[in-house]
Amino acid sequence: MAVKLVLDPGGTRLKFGTVRNGRLETVHSVEWSGLQSGAFEPAAVVQENENTASSGALEVHVLNRPAPPAAGEEWLQVFCRDWGEPEALCTVIDPLRNPGFDIAYTSGHPGSDRIAAAVACQRKDPGGSFIIVDAGTCITVDLLSPGSWRGGAIMPGLQMQAAAMKQAGLPVLQPDDQHHWPFTEGPEGALGRNTLDAIAAGIPWATRKGVEAIAHAYKNIDPCAQLVLTGGDAHHFDGVGGWQTFAIPNLVLQGCAMLLNEHTT
Repeated sequence: MAVKLVLDPGGTRLKFGTVRNGRLETVHSVEWSGLQSGAFEPAAVVQENENTASSGALEVHVLNRPAPPAAGEEWLQVFCRDWGEPEALCTVIDPLRNPGFDIAYTSGHPGSDRIAAAVACQRKDPGGSFIIVDAGTCITVDLLSPGSWRGGAIMPGLQMQAAAMKQAGLPVLQPDDQHHWPFTEGPEGALGRNTLDAIAAGIPWATRKGVEAIAHAYKNIDPCAQLVLTGGDAHHFDGVGGWQTFAIPNLVLQGCAMLLNEHTT
């Protein structure tokens, strides 16, 4: 049986998941440097985690988004070569084509990852309204109402902000071993009494408050909207604004798997 994969080439890493019977199963990720160096072998990781052997046949379905410079021009060939399938069947998943709802952009088009996440939410609850917070390399906050993706906001992710501070010669702010960023709830969180605490007030504390303000604005537009969190730093925004939040890992890849299933059945 062929191995069917959906791939999301993100800003700092490649995320990919196996799809069986139209459903996303195991999900894996690799930083671009690890893929290019050969230190990470996708085929071995998938087979080990699923306790299955691959026949060698490979279907690769890639989300239609620009790969970052760190990926390298031939990242897809490198990925497929690990399977011994340099000529693997490769197709593109484009969520902007017939997503199942209107896209309210006045010019250009939103990132396909944002629409894929919206597809996953809409397919699970077609009549629902969602504020979708995707906290990855960048943080996007989007509003999906029944029948319409209404737009959203984009801001630098926590790691991107910390890296910018480092480039300016300031102390390096990092998450702990559990990938939790420094954060103090309440007004005291904004009052850093040393340089590193001040950076913590200016990055994780202020970014959480910024997401809260955007979500509050969206709730004024659509009071029924529920907050959905995804992305590597999703837990940092858990319970933002005192609202109930729902963490759904790998929302973008889930949307890709759903679209793939719809287009092949």
